[in-house]
Amino acid sequence: KWGWSEEEIQSAFRRQPYCMMLSEKNIMKTMDYLVNKMGYDPSLIAKQPGVLLFNLEKRIIPRCSVVQVLIANGLVKKDYKVGSLMYKCEQDFIKKFVIKYQEKVPHIWNAYQQMGR
Repeated sequence: KWGWSEEEIQSAFRRQPYCMMLSEKNIMKTMDYLVNKMGYDPSLIAKQPGVLLFNLEKRIIPRCSVVQVLIANGLVKKDYKVGSLMYKCEQDFIKKFVIKYQEKVPHIWNAYQQMGR
């Protein structure tokens, strides 16, 4: 459904074999959000398949929501790599994306907390 070639599928599973443990439903929900809501190219996700392992509601949506707010305010570029957002530990993500911009976007902390924290 996401247009991955056979080579991309094999590469994704070689890079992150634990993806094979995920349910099809879980993969589909995460891909739907990242591709249709966030606008990421499915091929990019095939190159960073580890992002599929993160919890959609507790990690992916809150972090992507913060980045959407920052993009809307012209504070970060639209083409931010999804892996860069997900692989950061919680403390580093909060420092880099929430605290850093809290003065310019005062509601960013509340938005982050409400979206799954």
